[in-house]
Amino acid sequence: MKILPVNLFNIHARKTENNQYNYSRNNLSVKTQPLYDTVNFTGSSPMSIKEFKKLGKYMTCLYSGDKMISSDQLTKMKKRGFFKGPISDVVMKLKPYKDKYLEPIEKEVFERIEEAAKETPDIDLPQLFKNWYKTTRSNFRRIQKPKFDAIKTLGAELPQEYIQPFFKFMETIDKKLYDQPIKQEFSLKEFSYKITKITEKMSDGNLKNRMQKLLDLLQNENLNHGNRPLSSTFVKQVFDFKNVKAPGRKSVFYEKNYQKYETDKDAVRIAIIEKMRKTAEMKGYKKLEKLCAENIGMIEGIPVHVAFSNKAFVYDLDKLLENMPDKALKQKMLDIAMNLPTSSRSADALILKFRDADPDIIGDRLFNPGMVSVEHLKAKSEGGPNTLSNVALAKKQINSDRQSKPLWQVLENYPLKNQQKYVNNLAKLVARGKMRYEDALSQVQTIEREGHIILDKSKIKKIENPLVEKLKEKFTVIS
Repeated sequence: MKILPVNLFNIHARKTENNQYNYSRNNLSVKTQPLYDTVNFTGSSPMSIKEFKKLGKYMTCLYSGDKMISSDQLTKMKKRGFFKGPISDVVMKLKPYKDKYLEPIEKEVFERIEEAAKETPDIDLPQLFKNWYKTTRSNFRRIQKPKFDAIKTLGAELPQEYIQPFFKFMETIDKKLYDQPIKQEFSLKEFSYKITKITEKMSDGNLKNRMQKLLDLLQNENLNHGNRPLSSTFVKQVFDFKNVKAPGRKSVFYEKNYQKYETDKDAVRIAIIEKMRKTAEMKGYKKLEKLCAENIGMIEGIPVHVAFSNKAFVYDLDKLLENMPDKALKQKMLDIAMNLPTSSRSADALILKFRDADPDIIGDRLFNPGMVSVEHLKAKSEGGPNTLSNVALAKKQINSDRQSKPLWQVLENYPLKNQQKYVNNLAKLVARGKMRYEDALSQVQTIEREGHIILDKSKIKKIENPLVEKLKEKFTVIS
């Protein structure tokens, strides 16, 4: 039985003289109405944003109109070993997903992997990225050099008291760029952030839990704040001592095993991170193992190889020039720094970033930009509420790039047919009973209002589904 198209809306696009719909953002007459108004037609409760995100496998990106990959799909791929083994096998397993989910930069990297599989089919992804490293680094540094030269030229114009610290800072950056060891102070905040980012993408739940427990020990308040000695209970947790006595009972065991760690907090930190390193080594996670080894070296004051990071460079440069009176000069330098090529804009940068990564981490990164994410239609920073009426689903990379720009400003870069496609899919969810009519309606109203667009309701596709019979009394059906 064919059901006529479902109309989720109450307003229509204006027609031009030749009877065509005019979608120009400068030719709108959207009715003013209370923000995020949700009409309640049923007694059923609205779904949560988390539940809505799970419907991403049925939806297309609000902006690009492309299909998106869900975190569940990506987790299953990792558990099934899609990214492990010879690259010839990896290419064969991932080829069906290439055009469907990969973004342009990630697609370019995958095409390089395809080419490499013809010549060296038996190596794995980590080995391939290592093989690429030297040549890629050399080519990429040539691209970066003009921007760093421009920053140094501007640096010569800094006030006298800033010049020496600036060029010392840039000397350290040059060493990072060309893999020369440097002395760097250990930062618990940075180490914790990197550990969390790496482990959250792993499919090994046991490893995640183990690393989190050790990270909790490393973040212990007594270990990082104040001059209080560490308790015997805490030291026992770190070193697995069996018979630690209370300090007041000065046993031989206490004197031999516990006392030296009571105040030597660096030794305790090293012991915890070494446990993390050994766990990573045992599980074969090379990037995690290397990160732990680097940070142990930092605590010991040994020069270590630290990879260059665009994000860290911009942050450290901003901090270095924090109180500089010439704000315009500072902004010029930061603008150049923020436009350095990144792994989201350059295939070479992506390869360099993941030269020590494990196969699952590489695979996750290739698909991550195309993953389902929750996009706030009116940015939270601009007062937009965290409700279903103010969210839509979009690719993670586009969501990230948008930052807090108004929705209409971002939509100007994408054809209106993509938003139409998104709304058609919302209608299908309603017809299948996966989403309430009023939730879909309130979301579409917000898309039109915040996006400064009017959607063509007559283009909602005909839906053949028996559930529509039960729901149609809630709809206005186009005749």
